[in-house]
Amino acid sequence: MDILYKAGSAALLLVGVLYPLGAIYMMMKFLTREGFPRPSPAYMMLHFVLIATVPLAGILGGFAGFAPTLWESQVIRAIVYGAGVLSVVAFAMLIVSSRAQQPDRSE
Repeated sequence: MDILYKAGSAALLLVGVLYPLGAIYMMMKFLTREGFPRPSPAYMMLHFVLIATVPLAGILGGFAGFAPTLWESQVIRAIVYGAGVLSVVAFAMLIVSSRAQQPDRSE
């Protein structure tokens, strides 16, 4: 079971470190497309919220998996849970808003 915790912690650390890099790269490609409309400020803000909350939850959660005494702190636990919930909500809002922005292809 200890190996499972260590592997999960390593995966959380990797997600926390690599997500902002991938998100910024995809956002740059999205913004430099020619002939397409610019995204709304709310859509961009969701991306920025995710760039902030996913690494916070991933890195702190990964460190807490490697150092269980860190997880005993109520403050760290509240930050990780809060950032995780905010990330899930932002991902859901991003999915809903991206589907609303797609043109109708049935015409």
